[in-house]
Amino acid sequence: MATVALGLLAGCERQEIRSYRIAKDPVSTPPPASTAPGAKAPRPTWTTPPGWTELPPTSMRVGHFTVAGPSNQQAQVTVIPLAGEAGGDFDNVNRWRAQVGLPPLAETEIRNLAEPVPIAGTPGRLFDIAGTPPGQDQTTRLLAAVLDRHGTAWFFKMMGNAPLVAAQKPAFIEFLRSVRFEPAE
Repeated sequence: MATVALGLLAGCERQEIRSYRIAKDPVSTPPPASTAPGAKAPRPTWTTPPGWTELPPTSMRVGHFTVAGPSNQQAQVTVIPLAGEAGGDFDNVNRWRAQVGLPPLAETEIRNLAEPVPIAGTPGRLFDIAGTPPGQDQTTRLLAAVLDRHGTAWFFKMMGNAPLVAAQKPAFIEFLRSVRFEPAE
């Protein structure tokens, strides 16, 4: 039997075995899922600050605004409810940091970044992040406030040209204070 196997191998061309190393795709945390379809979440109301232009809501955004500033500066404000903890502060803050070209932080560092802010009369957390996104030459600033309310994480986010967002921070905080939740219909 061994002689037959050796004879067969002797007649075969020699094959070279090659190995390759392929880098793994970077692990990224997918964005959290939105509130379950058909779920009756309370509807927020608010006072729109002067100079903000309200846009129609979308399937995910219950609030959407544009803010224009001097020298064609722009910022976007969004209000998005997501079911559950929606990834938690650690994943969300590191996702926002990546959006403005900053490296991720450890969980202990992120806890120290949260500023307390009242949202709809309830304690929320405000994160103020600035950096220069890859391929851009201007600093982007992001204000993101999070309110955990009745099993839903509410995200209030302003992002745009750093000087405009800095100037709009007091208006953004007043906007958060003006939020009220009405019962679901």
